[in-house]
Amino acid sequence: MKNFAQRYNFQQYDIEDGLVQSQVTAIAQDQQNRLWIASLGGLSHFNGVQFTNLSKTDGLTSNFVLSLTLNTEGNLLVGTDRGLSIYKNDIFHNYPVTKDWVEALTTTSGIVYGISGKNLFCIKGSKITRINITGDTAEIVTALKTDSKGRTWAAVYPYGLYYLEGKQWKKKNISPEAGHLVITNMLSDSFSADKLWLLTPDGIYIAENGKIQKAYTEIIKKANAINQDEHGNIWLGTNKGAWFISPGQQIHFNSKNGFTDNVVNRIFRDSENNIWLGTDGSGIYKFNSKSYVTYDESQGLQNNIVMSMIEGPNPDEIWIGTYDGIFVHQKSQIKRLAIPSDNEDARRINFLFKDSNRNIWIGTVGGGLWIYKDGNFKRIDRGNRAITSNAILEDRHKNIWISTNLGCFILDHQTKKISRINKHYATSLLEIGDEIMLAGSQNGVDLIRGKKNISPLKFNPIVGASILSMLKYKDHVLFGTADNGLIIWNITTGKVKQISTRDGLSSDHVYSLLLDKKGIIWIGTGRGINRIWAKDFSILANNNENTLLVECNQNAVLAHRGNIWIGTTKGAVVYNNDNTAIPLKRPSIFINSVNILVQNKKGIQNQQQVTYKEYQLNKKIILPYNHNHLNISFTGIYLTNPKIITYQYRLKGLDEKYSRPTANTSVNYTALPPGTYTFQVKAVTASGIKSANTATFELEITPPYYQTTIFKLFILAVILLLIMTTIYVIINLNEKQRQLRLKIKLEEQFKIRKQTAEDFHDDLGNKLTRISVLSEVLSSMTDQNDHEKKAIIQKIKTNVNELYNGTKDILWSLNPKNDTLGELLAHIKEFGSDMFNDTPIVFDEDTDIHDIDALKRLSMEMSRNILMIFKEAINNALKYSKADQVTFSAKMNDEHLEIQLQDNGTGFDTTLAKNGHGVQNMQTRAGRIKGILTMTSTLQGTTIALSVKL
Repeated sequence: MKNFAQRYNFQQYDIEDGLVQSQVTAIAQDQQNRLWIASLGGLSHFNGVQFTNLSKTDGLTSNFVLSLTLNTEGNLLVGTDRGLSIYKNDIFHNYPVTKDWVEALTTTSGIVYGISGKNLFCIKGSKITRINITGDTAEIVTALKTDSKGRTWAAVYPYGLYYLEGKQWKKKNISPEAGHLVITNMLSDSFSADKLWLLTPDGIYIAENGKIQKAYTEIIKKANAINQDEHGNIWLGTNKGAWFISPGQQIHFNSKNGFTDNVVNRIFRDSENNIWLGTDGSGIYKFNSKSYVTYDESQGLQNNIVMSMIEGPNPDEIWIGTYDGIFVHQKSQIKRLAIPSDNEDARRINFLFKDSNRNIWIGTVGGGLWIYKDGNFKRIDRGNRAITSNAILEDRHKNIWISTNLGCFILDHQTKKISRINKHYATSLLEIGDEIMLAGSQNGVDLIRGKKNISPLKFNPIVGASILSMLKYKDHVLFGTADNGLIIWNITTGKVKQISTRDGLSSDHVYSLLLDKKGIIWIGTGRGINRIWAKDFSILANNNENTLLVECNQNAVLAHRGNIWIGTTKGAVVYNNDNTAIPLKRPSIFINSVNILVQNKKGIQNQQQVTYKEYQLNKKIILPYNHNHLNISFTGIYLTNPKIITYQYRLKGLDEKYSRPTANTSVNYTALPPGTYTFQVKAVTASGIKSANTATFELEITPPYYQTTIFKLFILAVILLLIMTTIYVIINLNEKQRQLRLKIKLEEQFKIRKQTAEDFHDDLGNKLTRISVLSEVLSSMTDQNDHEKKAIIQKIKTNVNELYNGTKDILWSLNPKNDTLGELLAHIKEFGSDMFNDTPIVFDEDTDIHDIDALKRLSMEMSRNILMIFKEAINNALKYSKADQVTFSAKMNDEHLEIQLQDNGTGFDTTLAKNGHGVQNMQTRAGRIKGILTMTSTLQGTTIALSVKL
């Protein structure tokens, strides 16, 4: 007989796991949900996977750390035996070193309070101010605590308890006895409005409704630490382990049930409601879950491989079959039941079954088939060593079915005879109707009707499947298989559903199945325990993310008084099925650092250039184009079960979707092109719970100068300028070539005109002169009375003179020296003077042309047309105007030449004149040179005006 206590689920962390020192004095949690652990050897912070240690070599005033708190900015305040430090942006900033220990620290309303040298102080900025609560300079402050409502309490000896309200310290109105207590720690109960727990050197006191009394004296003499969990249960740290106090239960956690007998200095409840216990010499412990306990070798079992469990023949008795025999658990005690056999295989228990007569059937692996009846064991298989019993079942007719490696057998209730049903290696049995049985094997399932009619089930995926367990629920049969997960067969409709790891099962090896009273089916797999709703066979989300990674055994499952017992290779795991599910907390995540690697000219990442720490990532990072290789490190905090954390991330600007979940805590991005990016990462648990926050930072990689918009615009402008310059040069060259060709042409024309004028003048002039002379000679030779001949000769002479005068204008036009404006105007004036000479008409001229304008050259066409227009106008004035004065004027108006011929004659009808040949010629000639010719005529005179752009 041996005391048999279950093993609770504590996880220990000490120096072997990376903790800086094992004497823990304080625990705190920062904004990233990292735990900070103070010890007498330095400071550690813990992300759930690894510890990072800090000490005096990192800037701390002393390794003897006593207290911790976080201020409102998220910076850590550290109290040591040499004073106070603050850890900000990965650097310690130390207050002036003192000889007083900083024993306690807390933060409320943005102000840090602490105890040093038994005096209370506060910190505002960089200034430390001592506070006197009672007015007594000799007061001793023995404890300091902030409750769940943010109210700060101080224990002042010998005056009692005080709390801070606003900026005033007010005394708690309780029994005067409290003033005589040396209170070392305290707790304001979160579930009771006026209840205080007080820890003193002589025991625990509870102050409530103005009264104070000692409590739990029968079990606890002294407590060092106290805290309260989310259910309102009280946790107490003592000099020998810890106590759990609830309304209906008091548990002493010690070395016998999975904890330690060491001193517990601190108890801390984190943001996920995990309870952490800091010890003096054993590091820290985390209480994983109270929803299940474990029975294994450390608690009294002789073997951890639990193959089967049943309720025993006696009340509240559990039989546990292991590979080292049968053990009976009853009233926290255990005893071994020895099967009377010298065969060692008789202790290798494979299956236990209790029939309707409360007899216990024991199937072994080669050690025989036994029955326990009336306190005695009896073997019933005639000593056959080859038989291994896998399952035993009693049908509704009280026949016993036995599944073995040699086939399926039946013990007839009436005849007491054993007969073999089939020769298949049967692994499990299930009754689904009157004389209808299912026998699972390693090659599918046999349907047995009336003990003789045997036929295999022929639907996929059951054909050829290895069956490990079976369960009937209403019209459904559930088959637990090896490798194919859970197969659900509707007997009525024939429909089949399959659940596997793709749907959330821990493993596709399903060893055991059990339906509890709540309608939940428990599934024991090769890698843990799952639950599904029987009503729709949907998988239940795990209420405790700290899931056991255990390998369950075949058909080793039992429901007993609200608890579910499951046999595993690590002992018997017992779940409290009456526990109320608590909503799970979400993990958190933060980015540790961003490392930037620079790219050399050959495009090779050659060295680390810049590291951005967490506190530097709240602003956008701006990098040059060749700093485009990033290594981003991040950490997800899920202290409940850090092993199940995975990560999903994306780089907005490069990735549209988040990545698939991965366990990697860093990611590389190489050769990022210039642009603006936002990195986002979130933590995800195995059951799909995502982190409450998404860690993020912004990044901009600036392009090289040759990719900037300004540079591109500059290049575009240069290109346009080059194009325009090229066009200008081409046009200019073409124009110069045109001008050159024109110059050459004009020079050729000039030479031709000059030569023509000279030749014409010399040749024609000579001929006309000769004709004129010959006419004179002929006239002298003609008889003076021959008037007819004289008249003919005179006509010849007149025509010669007229022809000569006509050729003068042609010769004048042909001569290039007359192509200037001045020569043109002078020629017109000369023509007018000649025309009006020896007539009663006065011819005046009024030209206002500057010398520069007079030198402007005119084209021969323009010069001749202007000349002919005004010769016609002068002739018309002489012949028809009846004027006594004619005025010729010319002037320049900007680039326009304006010429007028004005007379004071009797005028004419301009409408009729337009039909005249002369006026039409004048308009035609004006149109040729793109000029504007206007004629204005009244009874007072006529004005002919020409405006032409030179």
